[in-house]
Amino acid sequence: LPDRTIFNQKDKRWGHHELGQSGDSLAKAGCVVTSAAMALSNLGVKTNPSSLNAWLTKNEGYTSQGWLIWNALEKASGGRAEARFYSDVSDEIIEGCLADGYYPLTRFYLPNGRSHWAMVVGRSDQGFHMRDPLRVSNSPLIFPRGTDAFKAVRCIGPKRA
Repeated sequence: LPDRTIFNQKDKRWGHHELGQSGDSLAKAGCVVTSAAMALSNLGVKTNPSSLNAWLTKNEGYTSQGWLIWNALEKASGGRAEARFYSDVSDEIIEGCLADGYYPLTRFYLPNGRSHWAMVVGRSDQGFHMRDPLRVSNSPLIFPRGTDAFKAVRCIGPKRA
């Protein structure tokens, strides 16, 4: 998939912004919003973590806990993109999303035990190629584990008629 946009949730331009009304900052807990902003931007939607967070905050795009309401992304993108929600995680789901031009956002646990989201841009024999909103790199990072390491998957892609 196109991999043109790299955002870091700790960026000094928005890392200090409050995530919805949660009391947490984008730097601390904004991995899913930052990943969603990367996906939307790669799809041609003009956004970044700051503007997406502001829109979601103003338009009830978060739960009271500060969790993203996934279907709010369609409105946030002006109807250009949509999110697919899955109750399971599998190779078939992730491969299907990639084949359809959708960016899989996957949730997994960091070595410190904290839950984290990142955006998948492809897959090879080495593993999943991901953009991690905590780490800026010239090329996607390789996630060498299989889908068994993922706890959730959502896919963001072009709105289908």
